[in-house]
Amino acid sequence: MPLEAVFFGHIVMDTVVRGDRRWQNIGGTVVYGAFAALRHGVKPLVVSKVGDDFLDEYLIMLARNNIDISYIRVIRGARTTRFKLVYRDSERELTLLSRAEEIRRIDAELVELKDRIAIVGPVAGEVAIDALESIHSRARLTGLDLQGYLRRIKVREPVRLERSELAIEALEHADIVHADADEARVLTGLEPPQSAKWLAERGPKIALVTMGEDGAYVAWEDKVIYVPAAKPSQVVDVTGAGDVYLTVFSIEYAISGSVEEAAAMAAAAVSYLVERPGVDGLRDRWRIRGRARGVMEGIKEIEVS
Repeated sequence: MPLEAVFFGHIVMDTVVRGDRRWQNIGGTVVYGAFAALRHGVKPLVVSKVGDDFLDEYLIMLARNNIDISYIRVIRGARTTRFKLVYRDSERELTLLSRAEEIRRIDAELVELKDRIAIVGPVAGEVAIDALESIHSRARLTGLDLQGYLRRIKVREPVRLERSELAIEALEHADIVHADADEARVLTGLEPPQSAKWLAERGPKIALVTMGEDGAYVAWEDKVIYVPAAKPSQVVDVTGAGDVYLTVFSIEYAISGSVEEAAAMAAAAVSYLVERPGVDGLRDRWRIRGRARGVMEGIKEIEVS
């Protein structure tokens, strides 16, 4: 039976500004993750909520790309989650423009999860903790991006990171967790190697702490490894990099059971993603393997006190 992945979280309408350029994408972990899954031969299903401002053409686009949209609910009279992303060199300012309705336990339990991978990617804390608990109890493997539980969200104000008890509670309801270095530092007060170890000791089997072009640290059991980044030919758009890293790692780990192989494939997938805008940079699994071999050669175990 082909591997299937179910993605939980808001589909996002992103307005991206970089210098004099401005464009609009649909985004969020559920979108970037679903397209990454397709490239790995995994059938994706999305559980999300949008407002009646969401264009039908986007739903049609997702469906035509073989993404199951059966559990995307359009809430009449509500707004879709929207962010404005302004890039200045390597810095990004994120502003919430509107937020869709919360994804509750009752929404999560509409979907059968037996033998399926679940990827939970809240962008604005929209996946309720009891929904996450239900997902984790039923899925074959649950990957969680912590970002949405660490964001202080106020409409029309820049998003700020803050330590959250919700994020700490969420650690108990996932097998694999992901945070970028800033998010991990806010939650743990530690630098990336130590924060990866800290996260892995509090519920999940595996913790991923990513640092962009500086690579990542991955912790599980009593081990911490450094995983170098794969070098892209150019960097055009880094939006969705963490989403793709978590998704590809989770899929590859489910297939091989090897943390090192999964991390190398995730790093290679992200290096292709950033070469083009949106999801256009994503590549098939067979092509990613070439860059992943180079990453594997650079992986090393480190000592963390």
